[in-house]
Amino acid sequence: MFRHTLLLLALWLSLSSIVSAVTFNGNEFALAYTEAKTPASKESVIKDARGQPHFFRYLQIMEMQPVTEEGHAGLRITAFEPSSYMDVKFTVVMPVSLSLLREEPASKVGDAIAVTGRLTGIEPGKNAILLDTPIVRHKDRLSPAVGKELLGDVNPGAVFYSYTEGLRPVFLESRDRDLLQNHDRVLAEGGPKGWVEFLEKEIAKRKAQRAAAAAKEAGSR
Repeated sequence: MFRHTLLLLALWLSLSSIVSAVTFNGNEFALAYTEAKTPASKESVIKDARGQPHFFRYLQIMEMQPVTEEGHAGLRITAFEPSSYMDVKFTVVMPVSLSLLREEPASKVGDAIAVTGRLTGIEPGKNAILLDTPIVRHKDRLSPAVGKELLGDVNPGAVFYSYTEGLRPVFLESRDRDLLQNHDRVLAEGGPKGWVEFLEKEIAKRKAQRAAAAAKEAGSR
């Protein structure tokens, strides 16, 4: 019994380290949430993202107010995420991040920043994503380079969705985002196990197709 408990604990720690090691694409999360057609789909997108670190780029500062939290001076920021037209709200208190914001030319309303933070959910009654323990990565531009619409266009292998209710965590890349259209149907038919198996099967099939296409292209050169 004790040995069995230790094995389960080791498995849980292993899965936890896999999940926590991933930083998800925040811009893609915002778009996936916006595009979800049903309340159940939206809740699924939120549920699997909650508590995970997400990296947002092109956030335009709309509001920035000085605040004090637990005795520490900070800046409460509401920023605009361009791909989903959602707001992202967070409070910056870490000294390095505050220094970066204040570095000349100091960031102001209208400027863009890139931020990593743990996604805690959607503000009730608001079209706003809430982030905890944010880190300002760098000052940014307001939109992707010409010809690029989303981070998924720049890096189609960026992770933007995870499902961790099955026996194994499954991570979905931006280029395979269309698979989420099957979420409600597959989950209703096969439950969490069926959803995991569906994603794993489809992801493996697409990886094989991409590998075959790459090999064919390399052989034709």
